[in-house]
Amino acid sequence: MIQQHNAERLAEAADAYLAVGRITRLLRRAGDTGALSPGSAAALGTLVRCGPMRLGDLAAAERVTAPTMSRIVTQLEKGGYIQRAPDPIDGRAHVLSATAPAQDMVNGLTSARIQRFADALDHLPEDERRILATTLTKVVDLLDE
Repeated sequence: MIQQHNAERLAEAADAYLAVGRITRLLRRAGDTGALSPGSAAALGTLVRCGPMRLGDLAAAERVTAPTMSRIVTQLEKGGYIQRAPDPIDGRAHVLSATAPAQDMVNGLTSARIQRFADALDHLPEDERRILATTLTKVVDLLDE
């Protein structure tokens, strides 16, 4: 009985996991980032939404190591998506910020993706949309612990 319950629990988790992955891939197609990898696009999106920050703070926000974020930042900087400025608090450090064209690009992608997601959600009853939003937020919080 316990093994059957665990198998059902894992099957439900696998189905939900695969659905989230498919949703993410489908929404990524709604706004093509061109040469940006998913990690680069996510980091750039965080800079646009949260504003300028140090590399270590960006790495923490994206939940990657500093060396990984350093590689991402180097590529974003080479592509003209971000710029570095001296940290006003610690002159040895730098603050990263998205360039204006990068902000426009991210905002355009975000709005296209959000619009596509909203269009799909319009086909669900209002109570199901609220439950979905609440549940997904709770799952994110649980995974973030």
